[in-house]
Amino acid sequence: MIQVVGHKNPDSDSICSALVGAALLKARGVEAKAVRQGEINRETQHILQTAGVDQPEMCTGVAGEKVWLVDYTDLAQAPDDIAEAEIVGIVDHHRLGDVMTVNPLEAWIWPVGCTCTIMFNLFKMENVEITRELATLMMSAILSDTVGFASPTCTQKDKDAVAELAPLAGVEDLDLFIKELLIAKTDIQGLSAAELVEKDLKAYPFKERNVVVGQIELATLEQVEDMIAELEADLQRRCDEEGLAMAALMLTDITTSTTRLLYKGEWNEVLDAYAKDGMLMMENTLSRKKQGWPWLQQVLA
Repeated sequence: MIQVVGHKNPDSDSICSALVGAALLKARGVEAKAVRQGEINRETQHILQTAGVDQPEMCTGVAGEKVWLVDYTDLAQAPDDIAEAEIVGIVDHHRLGDVMTVNPLEAWIWPVGCTCTIMFNLFKMENVEITRELATLMMSAILSDTVGFASPTCTQKDKDAVAELAPLAGVEDLDLFIKELLIAKTDIQGLSAAELVEKDLKAYPFKERNVVVGQIELATLEQVEDMIAELEADLQRRCDEEGLAMAALMLTDITTSTTRLLYKGEWNEVLDAYAKDGMLMMENTLSRKKQGWPWLQQVLA
């Protein structure tokens, strides 16, 4: 049995690629199941309901198991007992992290906007049938990760995949599909500051320390203007409790591609130089992977 597992604090691509990856392995005649490392967010709930698919079961540990990693290669984002498991596969669209394996493995790492874009191409390469449910999962994940093709991470391969998946998913009005998806993506009503920070938080080892960078995608920055103090307090709490060098949070207005960066920790002073009137604003910044985190690495270095 192979467990197909996305990263901690799973986003839509992490969940959908786990489900799709398990389906691909089963089509090969391999026992596999999709698992998740956290609660699914509202956007992912919307996707699963649209596809008519149940969420993966919670991952309680992978020790002694064979594992496929999807949507990450940084061990900080893996199950805590990953060192006791055998990684036999990786499908990812991020930078290559610090994963090391004892045995050879199957690995697909492409510079595209979404892991499910790679999954789609694997299905085509292996001539595996793509059901309506699988097409809906893959198309939704691609549109989510590329913010409806608006993100700089989006590639022609992502657009081509959606063009082929839409008919298979039975979607006739793609613009309406994207609109409904983005409404679900930016729905944060009723969530606490801690829940918002945790919503899409990723850990990165950097300069022999640990850094976390979260992102909240919003229809407008006004959605969180009354919560800034609470969000910053939660970032500071994480630094104190986990010994982080920095905890940062990208508040991203997906309609204007503007990001306000909140940050706390020992390395604050480095970023203070880029703030104006106590606010660090990043213009033309939608992507943590391609814009936010690379910029932070450059500045912190």
